[in-house]
Amino acid sequence: MPSLSLEQKVGQLFVVVTDTEQARRDEDLVRGGLVSGGLLRWDRFTAEELSSFTAWLRARSPEGLPFLVFADHEGGPLFTQKSFGATIMPGNMALGAAGSEELAESAAKASAAELAALGVHSDFAPAVDVNSNPRNPIIGVRSYGEDPGLVSRLGAAQVRGYLAGGLLPVVKHFPGHGDTEVDSHVGLPSVERGRAAFDAVELPPFKAAVAAGTPMVMPAHVLAPALGADGVPVTFSRAALEGVLRGELGFKGVIVSDSLDMGAVAKSTDVAEGSVLAFLAGCDLLLTGKTDYRKTFAYFLEAVRSGRVPMERLEASVARIRELKSRLPKAPLPPSSGGPAVARAVARAALTLVRGELPLRAGKGPVVLVAFRSRSLSKEVEGFAQALDRHWPGVRTVFLDPKPSPEAAAQAREAAAGAGALVVGTYLWGGAAPREQVELAAELLKADKPTAQVSLMNPYDAAGFPRAKVVLAVYGPTAAMLEAAADALAGGLSPVGKLPVSAAEP
Repeated sequence: MPSLSLEQKVGQLFVVVTDTEQARRDEDLVRGGLVSGGLLRWDRFTAEELSSFTAWLRARSPEGLPFLVFADHEGGPLFTQKSFGATIMPGNMALGAAGSEELAESAAKASAAELAALGVHSDFAPAVDVNSNPRNPIIGVRSYGEDPGLVSRLGAAQVRGYLAGGLLPVVKHFPGHGDTEVDSHVGLPSVERGRAAFDAVELPPFKAAVAAGTPMVMPAHVLAPALGADGVPVTFSRAALEGVLRGELGFKGVIVSDSLDMGAVAKSTDVAEGSVLAFLAGCDLLLTGKTDYRKTFAYFLEAVRSGRVPMERLEASVARIRELKSRLPKAPLPPSSGGPAVARAVARAALTLVRGELPLRAGKGPVVLVAFRSRSLSKEVEGFAQALDRHWPGVRTVFLDPKPSPEAAAQAREAAAGAGALVVGTYLWGGAAPREQVELAAELLKADKPTAQVSLMNPYDAAGFPRAKVVLAVYGPTAAMLEAAADALAGGLSPVGKLPVSAAEP
């Protein structure tokens, strides 16, 4: 390996948020090896554009210092890049409902192969948080479930799958973000477990991922007093990172910070100082977010020159990063076409009948779908209506915001009154659903006609509608899951998934 200047060694610690505009503006940094890699901005690239961009980066990276390309593509409808053309796999909680290590590994392998063919090197996945708190505002369906054993098995399987598909996984969010009621994008959560509870619930999935060979782990911006991270987030805690993750769990790979411009840390320090604090705590790669990287780079370089950041510590991280980069392919892997079939298989194994009997038998009048959804998922829920229409031509649809207006609620009531059968799609992202949604859905589901509630996102809302005759959980409105739900409602599929979270049980 070529020797590096001090500036290059510092540059190899940093990952920026990137797109073609940013990369061309900072081409000198790429050519000089003064930045280690980039996280692709959300939905800025088609497949063709991404292939061209990653080729541009490869052509400009110095010999022995490839630019490391990261994607945030977890699977499920959220935290997944939609514009790449890659398969949108059912997410982690769907995999938890399926309960199959084989399917979990296959899903990760298929996603990895698709991304690797586009020139992506690493994915910020899998999330192995145990979602033990139904009020969690940020994890939810991003978790396999509430059972540490299930999360451990499936997380390890996905690590194996990503590696087999040619992608480097980043296991997150150490030591677990599942028992929180604050979103670390906007504030600093605290995991108030004792050490014994951490050992029983939060840490087993990370132990399993380390044993499965994960090359990278991402800490969470959370307080964890039981692990020595009291008063500072785990990202800044040497006790948690060096003491627990490396010392107790035996992790020898690269620790990648979550974005240092997130609210959990940005409210107490700027990105430049945060990068030094995270590095001294044990992070190797530092994700700067949408900030002035040149300013952060200069600040960190001065911290090395002044002795605040010890040279031996810098050398250790650079060695880990260069070893990681030595594993990268020289060119994109061949295209893969197996993703859609895997997505369908996961969906059919994951779909869960929480209550009632199928098929839904319509009486006189059309089948009516009243669906609450976020605007960002409008296209997916419209696809659900189209899938239902293939079984019951002439389906009437009313789409509502999670907090519907009185006018929209009146429209839903009018449509439901004339329905021969009624399907109500409820939408709970995190915390609690808006009162307006809960009250309207409960009213509609009391109708004296065939009705079904489809829990479109977090299944925790399923317990809140005892009058619903049929309840289906799809764990996020992906195309594959909604196709399976439509098939099941019409009698073409018998759901076999099992709820991976007990709070959703009636």
